[in-house]
Amino acid sequence: MNHHNKPVRLLALALSAALFALCGAVAAQTFPSKPIQFLVSFPPGSGTDLAARVIGDKLRERTGQPVVIVNRSGAGAVLGAAYVAKATPDGYTIAIAASTELTVAPNTRLNLGYNPRKDFSMRALLAEIPQCIVAGAGFSGRTVVDIIALAKKQPAKVSFASYGAGTLAHLGIALLSHEAGVDVLHVPYKGGPSAHPDVVNGRVQVLWDSVAGTRPLVNGGKLRMLAVTGASRLADVPDVPTVAESGFKGFDVSGWTAAAVPTGTPKDVAEFLTVELSRIVRLPDVRSKLASSGLVSIGSSAAEASARLNAYLDKFALAVKISGYQPD
Repeated sequence: MNHHNKPVRLLALALSAALFALCGAVAAQTFPSKPIQFLVSFPPGSGTDLAARVIGDKLRERTGQPVVIVNRSGAGAVLGAAYVAKATPDGYTIAIAASTELTVAPNTRLNLGYNPRKDFSMRALLAEIPQCIVAGAGFSGRTVVDIIALAKKQPAKVSFASYGAGTLAHLGIALLSHEAGVDVLHVPYKGGPSAHPDVVNGRVQVLWDSVAGTRPLVNGGKLRMLAVTGASRLADVPDVPTVAESGFKGFDVSGWTAAAVPTGTPKDVAEFLTVELSRIVRLPDVRSKLASSGLVSIGSSAAEASARLNAYLDKFALAVKISGYQPD
């Protein structure tokens, strides 16, 4: 063995490592150098679409590159995510996706066409879509504890509506009733608004819906918000307790939007997107615009986004099992 070659080899290794790091730095500095696509699985005007447009406008301002919003709605809100899963992993095709297509659909659909754990690199949690439990003004109960007590007295009689079978609301109701050890009568509607008249009139006792969707009727005194279902109270309804505070420690089921890119996206590009998108949703003007659409800004690390994805995939797998819902 020629020991004289060792320093040369070490120098060559050091130079190649430096060159590799420099190439990575150059790639990060040159990204983005062309238009970025935001894929949304919901139609224009939806909460996720509005978030994508607000964030896209700011990303365009900050990078100087156009951000094109592509709406691929229908088919149970999975088409946008399915497209991104198969896209070139270069950072130019980004899913602005909701908990629906990232964590609900993988548990309620048989032939999804993507695996969120394998096909996506989660970049950042962008915003929460707060959910709540409401009742008509004439409902005797005032809290989640009251609903549970009533359900214990009248098994399978308390009507608990959701905005659809196999939705986040349905799975949330299943998890809550399982934790409480009660059997409720699940009444699925086609969307929250179609359930509102029956809840207001007392034909259905309680409803799991989005905070934004119920707010006009709550403000008008026709519905009463009994609890919010996320991990913490909301700044704009500070007096409404969480389900967790109502005796179900750790209960946390909320809607949310996140940014994800295809697995295999270069690390430096992926990290650039995490930093930029998290910074954007924390800006006061962006926070304010999202709030006006019923969204609460988050901003997170990639690790936090992945942890949320995995936790929700697991909790909804359990919810499907205990609810008896048959994936289609």
